[in-house]
Amino acid sequence: MKSITAAALLFLWASAGLAGTGGFAFLLVPTGARAVAMGGAFTAVPGDPMGLYWNPASLSGLGGQAFTSTYTGYLMDMQAGFAGWVNPSGNDMVGVSVNYFYGGSFMRTTMTNPTGTGEEFSTNSIALGGTYVHRLTPELSVGTTAKFVYSKIYSYTGNAFLVDLGALYKPSAISLGLAVKNAGLQTKAFYQENDPVPTEAAAGASISLLEDRLLLALDLSYPFQGDFNTALGCEYKPLEALALRAGGNLRDLDASDNAGGNFLDALAFGAGTFWNRFTLDYAFKPMGDLGDIHRFSIAIDL
Repeated sequence: MKSITAAALLFLWASAGLAGTGGFAFLLVPTGARAVAMGGAFTAVPGDPMGLYWNPASLSGLGGQAFTSTYTGYLMDMQAGFAGWVNPSGNDMVGVSVNYFYGGSFMRTTMTNPTGTGEEFSTNSIALGGTYVHRLTPELSVGTTAKFVYSKIYSYTGNAFLVDLGALYKPSAISLGLAVKNAGLQTKAFYQENDPVPTEAAAGASISLLEDRLLLALDLSYPFQGDFNTALGCEYKPLEALALRAGGNLRDLDASDNAGGNFLDALAFGAGTFWNRFTLDYAFKPMGDLGDIHRFSIAIDL
């Protein structure tokens, strides 16, 4: 039997800084092993199909069709996943994606039965997205993703129509990115009133050094219902088929302090390997007393 208190603590860690957000907070749980291992500093990292989540304009760096998928097994039986496909054609690109979160099952309690009624309930969320990207110039691209979002908690359901907007400017080895994610309206309330949607604005920069063997990235983000966040990440390729990654952000540092963790619990680490048309990425995220989180992602150039 799961503890609702432990589950709430786990989700607060995953979405730390979202205080005040009533619905669809799963949309701000970071996606993709490579991005998570770099601390979430991914707004201005070009050419990765996970741009479907982080910044649609960053997809302009892809040279051909690609499929990506990631899975995260949280503590207890919480699970998260993301899958997407992108297809470039000249100066345009289209893509589709699905983002889901399963929050586990819990014992229902009431005022008269505080220890449980014997009835269990679960929570599920999903977002379906369609993406369009256009290259305005060789250096500047813009993109947007339209999303339908649905969540269910016990017998309560809510949905929303949201959009992501992004831009990427890459004049050289330096890339600059801007993104506004999850802007829109809730179209069906969970109960009587609409909840604020988890809109977030982000600006980022990345630079490729040492003949593309070293990547450094910085993100500044502000969730409209939370606190300002800064993320730093790095990726180093000691071998052609191996990438080592590390990163961290203020949001995880605050969550670590609140949960009694240490500085190490605010960081993330990972690695990736490349073979032929396949890329496999892994991220390790310590979470203090709650345990460790492991993420796996795979990408295929079609």
